[in-house]
This record gives sequence, C-alpha cells and structure tokens, in this order.
Amino acid sequence: MTTPTAESYLELIYMMAVEAQPVIGARLADSLHVSRPTVTATLKRLVRDGLVKVNDHKEIRLTPKGQGIAEHLQRRHRVVERWLTDELGLDWAKSDAEAHQLEHAMSDEVAELLNKHLGYPATCPHGNPIPGNVSSVAGKNGQACQLSSVKEGDSAVVMRVSEYAENVAELLNYLGTRGIRPGAKLTVTEVAPLHGPLTLKLGERVISMSREVANFVWVKRAE
Repeated sequence: MTTPTAESYLELIYMMAVEAQPVIGARLADSLHVSRPTVTATLKRLVRDGLVKVNDHKEIRLTPKGQGIAEHLQRRHRVVERWLTDELGLDWAKSDAEAHQLEHAMSDEVAELLNKHLGYPATCPHGNPIPGNVSSVAGKNGQACQLSSVKEGDSAVVMRVSEYAENVAELLNYLGTRGIRPGAKLTVTEVAPLHGPLTLKLGERVISMSREVANFVWVKRAE
C-alpha cells in the first residue's frame, strides 16, 4: 500500500518521464514545493520499496512496479478531471487540484464506473492521454512539439498542456483565460531574440507568452 506522498512522487516522475524531461531531485523539489533533503529522504523510501531507481547521474526512473502504480493513478486522476469539467462544469484549473484530492479517496470500482459512464474518454481536459483509454490520440500527441519550438510565421493547433509545472494551477488559469486550450488554432507572429517572448495570434486576439510557459504547451504544426 503506497502513501499519498509516495503516489504524488510517482505521478510527477511519470509525467516528466513521458515528455522525456530529466527527472532529478531538484526538479521534484521545485514542483512539489518541498526541500531537497525531503525529496532525498522520500526517494530513499521509494527505492527501498522497489518503486524507483536512481542512476549514477542522479536521474530517477520508475521501476515496472512504480510505472504500473503511476499509470493507475493518472488514469483515475484524468478521469476525475474529465468528470469535474464535463459534467459538473468546474474550471479546468480547479479540476486538477480537486482531482488530486478525490483520486485518493475513490475506490477502484467507483473510478471504473465513472470511466464507463463518461464513455472511456481518450484525454483529460488538458489534452493528456488517459492510460488504458488511449486510442488514436496517442499517435496525434506523438507528433506534437513544444510551442516554444515553433518558428515565426508558422501556425499550429494546441494538442495538450503539461500538468507538472511548479505552479500548475497558475499556469492553467493563465492559459485558459487566454484561450490556449486543446483544439485552439494559433499563429506565431513574432519570436523575440535572446530567448525573449513569443507573440501569438488566436483569432482576433494577440498575446505575448514567455518561452518558459510555451514549454508546457504542446502543439501540432498546421499543414
């Protein structure tokens, strides 16, 4: 039986690894808002329990056991998010925080009944694939790239938004109020030099976005 703390670590490691992000203790500490010594102590317990491995470069990887638990948790989390937004009308930023609470209190039976009731959705409201429900969306997201890599003058469609940011609620609020959601069509009208911001056009709206934020937005270039 894993603890809520262990589960939070496994989920975060899973989300970062899926996007080929380097998973190290410092990044976990920043995202989880805890000290580095706390992360070190927790990782030791996860290694002891056979859930993660840490290599000579201090990079953290899930074991098959840890991977299975993380996928199970993400399945629950993203199904609950879908229910909160689609049926209860909750904002997509609030749904992420609420899902973190509900996923630990819900039985497997109820979670699967809810999944069935929703018709086994392929993605969460933020466009991220739901493990076990994934169909053709996996291939579509496989063609996605970070918005920060799109060149000036190119158009793209938003596919998904990463949920492992240090302040994910703030990120989702920022993007949501600006219309940056899965399915949104945009054009990069300017890329400022020296790692400056991007200028985007969405319909009649023109917005500026930092490269840091754009790293969390995954898009598919328009053909």
